[in-house]
Amino acid sequence: MTHQTKVADISESIANGNFSMPIRVVSGGARRQDSVRNGIGELDRAQMASEFIAVHDAARPFVNEDMLKRGLAAARHVGAAIPVVPLKDTIKRVEHGIVVDTPDREAMFSVQTPQVFRAEILRAAHQTVEADVTDDASMVEVAGGLVATFEGAYENIKITTPSDIDIARAIAAESGGEWTYRWGSGFDGHKLLEGGPLKLGGCEIEFDMRLQGHSDGDVLFHAVASAILGAAGLGDLGGRFPSTDPKYAGADSSTFIRDATLEARALGWCIDHLDATIIAQRPRLAAYVPDFEANIADAVDTETDRVNIKVTSTDEVGAIGQGEGIAAQAIVTLRRQSS
Repeated sequence: MTHQTKVADISESIANGNFSMPIRVVSGGARRQDSVRNGIGELDRAQMASEFIAVHDAARPFVNEDMLKRGLAAARHVGAAIPVVPLKDTIKRVEHGIVVDTPDREAMFSVQTPQVFRAEILRAAHQTVEADVTDDASMVEVAGGLVATFEGAYENIKITTPSDIDIARAIAAESGGEWTYRWGSGFDGHKLLEGGPLKLGGCEIEFDMRLQGHSDGDVLFHAVASAILGAAGLGDLGGRFPSTDPKYAGADSSTFIRDATLEARALGWCIDHLDATIIAQRPRLAAYVPDFEANIADAVDTETDRVNIKVTSTDEVGAIGQGEGIAAQAIVTLRRQSS
């Protein structure tokens, strides 16, 4: 399940991936339980019958097969089961900034996912419970069902805040797998035409000329998207987003970067680092570099410290040096964990 605005992009990326099992992308709802209900409905519409349904937070990337097997075993006996880990910290109940109670930590656990249910139990709970709940196990509890527990894992963290990303990287580094790296380069150049503004790096720059192109002509974004496609072995920009396709006429070129990134991720790749150079005699662009970096980091969904943009000129040599056009080149490093 995902936000309705992302269904089409994610579906396209999955369609281009090489997955051994069917994957359906479903629009989520206003609440967590509404999203899960939509997912159950899609299973029913697709006639994908199963004895069990597991509900998992995509923000927990370190789930493993053993944990899922433990969940299935527990749910087979009771009907519903959740992974838990003992609390390490002392818990305080606070009202108006004052501690009013200290619960017994020995009887309290942190709950994780995947939560595993017999399909008919989860369906029944979603059909009868309308109260707001924080997880599917709570819904089964409200409906009067029993929920068993099984052993979770402290490393099965939920990535919620920026600091969690650093923790996740440390866990991944210690997981024993080695990283595979690939590099891709991209280049693009366009002629300058009379009439601004100039669209470059996702910014509208006050200038008396604009870049020619079937899309918005953003050569920096084009070079970056081309480099991502190359590193992931996904062909070139013209093949993926042909200038003969009318749907790309005047298109925001960030779409090309986002789509290329999603397709690379469907193959297990993530952005390790991105470096690009803009080649332009005019206008002066150095002041826009932080915005260029932020826009690209947003498009590839990574941190700005993984993106580096430089600006240079040809000192009036050649067509670009004479102000006839602007070019950009990029190199992208992708990585994925080896099995």
